[in-house]
Amino acid sequence: MRKRFILIFYVALIAMANQLNAQETKKDSIYKLSLKDAQDYAMQNSPTMKNSILDLDIAKKKIWETTAIGLPQVSGNLAYSYQLTIPGTIEKFASSMVPGFDNLPQPIQDSILDGLRKDMRWGLTLDITASQIIFSGAYLVGLQTSKVYKSLSEIAITKSESDLKLNVANAYYLVLIAKENVKVLDSTYQNTSKLLTELEAINKAGLIEETDVDQIKITCNTILNALDMLKRQSEIANNLLKFQMGMDIYANIELTEDLNSMIETERVAAMLLQKYDVSSQPDFMLLETQEKLAGLNVKFNKSAFLPDVAAFYTHQENFNDKSFSFTPPNLVGVGMTIPIFSSGSRIVKLKQAKLQLYKAQNSKSMVEQSLLLDYEQSKSACLNAMDKFNTQKETIQLSKKIYDRTLIKYKEGMSSSMDLTQAQNQYLTAQSNYFNAMLELLNANAKLSKLLTTNKK
Repeated sequence: MRKRFILIFYVALIAMANQLNAQETKKDSIYKLSLKDAQDYAMQNSPTMKNSILDLDIAKKKIWETTAIGLPQVSGNLAYSYQLTIPGTIEKFASSMVPGFDNLPQPIQDSILDGLRKDMRWGLTLDITASQIIFSGAYLVGLQTSKVYKSLSEIAITKSESDLKLNVANAYYLVLIAKENVKVLDSTYQNTSKLLTELEAINKAGLIEETDVDQIKITCNTILNALDMLKRQSEIANNLLKFQMGMDIYANIELTEDLNSMIETERVAAMLLQKYDVSSQPDFMLLETQEKLAGLNVKFNKSAFLPDVAAFYTHQENFNDKSFSFTPPNLVGVGMTIPIFSSGSRIVKLKQAKLQLYKAQNSKSMVEQSLLLDYEQSKSACLNAMDKFNTQKETIQLSKKIYDRTLIKYKEGMSSSMDLTQAQNQYLTAQSNYFNAMLELLNANAKLSKLLTTNKK
């Protein structure tokens, strides 16, 4: 027994070790992702998408649940009963069924009655009932509503996909911008540190003042602080991307896209010429579906004025042949429920449903105009972002030239350290503005691309 326990213990340890090794391997592995790869991963692993798919499955099950209401229904009822007191009329009726009962001696009569009482006290019956709806306005409307509910879930999936792709794209761009910013600022820091080393050597030779060295040292420390901050922001951007994708936050990722390849001004210009179709937007489709639901609600309230017709069949099996039962063993019938008078409640409910339909129609019209306005604003924002990007691209080139020339002049003694610091700060500001303009253009492009995506109804 002890050896068996030790064996089980070692097997458990080996299993735990294998699991930990698998987790470590997964953690050490690097996911190389293009933008499409990241979006595809999010489609498969994002909790938002998983919930949307589950909602669609629930809607499909709801259709069958509603359909099953109109199909044959069979129920059974097994009942046992015991009469504590038997009515005298039943005893009298039972005794009359015995031939010559009144001519029998009293002891025999009492014995017969005791036997009859025992037989009549208990009862065991099995009832089986089958029913079928013949006509029900509420059922017909409910069946239509369940199908519209399914289409609502399908549109919700389309909207979730569209929103998730946009969120992943924005997070992906943010990571690329942050890494590129870190790369450029690190290069600037290395150059400034190299310049500081040269100036310290020149200062020791007595060719420049110590103030110039201190000024460059301040600049170098400022750049280092900014670099550390950008590295932390880059890590946060990475975690945000993994969160949007539904990936483990401790997983390692490597982005394969290049920023320059993602800025395609020609494609953006061509996209601005595309026709915008409001009816293809998930938001508008959701409002259309809600309008259909409101219309079906009106139908449902109208159906409350119609009768419901159903057929039924009942079979009862009595397991005590000697007990009395006034229910026939087989019964077939048709029932009709007719609404007659409800003190006006049905009329008021119908009026409320019509008002809700009018509200849904107004909301759809308002959302249509809102989407058109959003498109025009997005198109304008994309144009502005493109102009801003082109301007900042030229500005960073000019500021780089100014900084390089000022650096040469400073080394030749023709410019002061303040001039060099000012030129460097101007270059760093232009660099920051350039990356911000690039991110703004990418985000505006992604949003406009989302709006122009055509979805099948």
